[in-house]
Amino acid sequence: MSFKNISFIGLCLILASCETKKTEKFDLEYTVTSNLKNEPTLDVQFKYKTDGKGVLNLDYVNSSMGDTDIFNCIKKLKVENEEANISFVRDSNLIKIKSVPNKELVISYSIAQDFKEPLYNHHRYRPIITKDYFHVLGVRLFMVPSNIYKSEIDVAKINVKWNGIPNKGIIHNSFGKNLSQTFTVNQENLFASFFVGGDFRRKEFLYKNKSVYWVTRGDWKNFNDEDVFNILKETITFQNNFWKDTINSSFSVSLLPTQEKNHYSIGGSGFSNSFISFASNNQFVELKNIAWLYNHELLHKWLGRTIKNKNEVQQYWFSEGFTNYYSYKLLLKNNQLSVNEFLKEINTIIAKHYKDPLNAIPNSKLTFNTYWGDYKNYQKLPYRRGLTYAFLIDMQIKLKSNYKHSLDNVMLDLLAIAKSDSSMRLNNEVFKKMLLKYLGKNSIKEFNKHILEGKLITFKEQIVSGLEIKNEQSIPQFVLSNKVDIAQVKKELKL
Repeated sequence: MSFKNISFIGLCLILASCETKKTEKFDLEYTVTSNLKNEPTLDVQFKYKTDGKGVLNLDYVNSSMGDTDIFNCIKKLKVENEEANISFVRDSNLIKIKSVPNKELVISYSIAQDFKEPLYNHHRYRPIITKDYFHVLGVRLFMVPSNIYKSEIDVAKINVKWNGIPNKGIIHNSFGKNLSQTFTVNQENLFASFFVGGDFRRKEFLYKNKSVYWVTRGDWKNFNDEDVFNILKETITFQNNFWKDTINSSFSVSLLPTQEKNHYSIGGSGFSNSFISFASNNQFVELKNIAWLYNHELLHKWLGRTIKNKNEVQQYWFSEGFTNYYSYKLLLKNNQLSVNEFLKEINTIIAKHYKDPLNAIPNSKLTFNTYWGDYKNYQKLPYRRGLTYAFLIDMQIKLKSNYKHSLDNVMLDLLAIAKSDSSMRLNNEVFKKMLLKYLGKNSIKEFNKHILEGKLITFKEQIVSGLEIKNEQSIPQFVLSNKVDIAQVKKELKL
């Protein structure tokens, strides 16, 4: 056989291989270009087909999480390959495109920061895009065709390619660190994700063979990267052990410095496989604040993301209030808080709740519009009400069971139900079943009184041994009894 024939056979085999290889198909493909030096903007492009009438509706959330007018961040939205009429329907979180029927349109747009620096904590959910870096949530970055997600259980296979990485910078997000990423997600998890790039620093550790990433930027005044990174490592390990759980994919955390001067502010949001965090970069923020924040935000992996609320705001007493309580309880369990420090934190929150002029508002009045429409005044109400009630029933369950059970058992039961039934949603009736199991019928009356009606808790004769109540201006405050065995009290509180 001649050399020419051998070469021809090899060529035929290569061609046959190319013909049989299938191109991977995606429901959506986005190309995102980091354009920080010039605008700065994030420039997005994707393709999608109009319907038989030439209509393409895009979901883009204009108002959420206390922020309004996010449409102001959209720049240069256009259809590249056809004439089109584009209209913004702000109150419906919708963008309407009218063009040629059954035509694949090439859509491009830019996302820009719409506020002036300096960056403060209350900016944290808006697109943050500067000449040095960007920090954007998925809900602020992606326009999504309305027929992609027709229900909350629908999933889409999405590919995102990144261009224009800043010199010596990184790209990172809730789905990892690759420049081309493919993931299959529902709408909630696409929108509840974060994307960062620019002058961030990245650290990584393995938890049960899964990568956990931490990214931050700036020159922190009161601590170094390693301090916070170690807090994250310990929190990830301890909480997964508490929940008897693990992580199924990579997990990512961001920490962004904000510029408050005369006070400090910390905050964040917990997602399914990531969370974002923000903290004032000044002398007032200490590592203990970061430890509490990381305990709180990681807890949302279970409280809010796995055990999901039926009615988001009206169950904030659970997803935020119980999360608030367990942030402190797990710090106590992990010996990061002493008994006195734990009681001080609980007392402080109880005092603030009792002094709040809105503390008696019935839970039914705490609607989405009420809460987010007056976020400044209502923000802490479900956090404090839920924590106070969680502390109460934690002690009640311990006393009734002679310290064989605690609120931990309720939480683990709820998690087991949520994992076995993905349609389960936490509502009043689901929680009442747990109360009946561990506390009996009278607990239903107390739930209605303290959670639904908003009546304050007195805690009379319902506290663990070794503690006493001192009323200061009619506000119950917990103190240690005289000659108490602190080790025994800690054991009872940690249970």
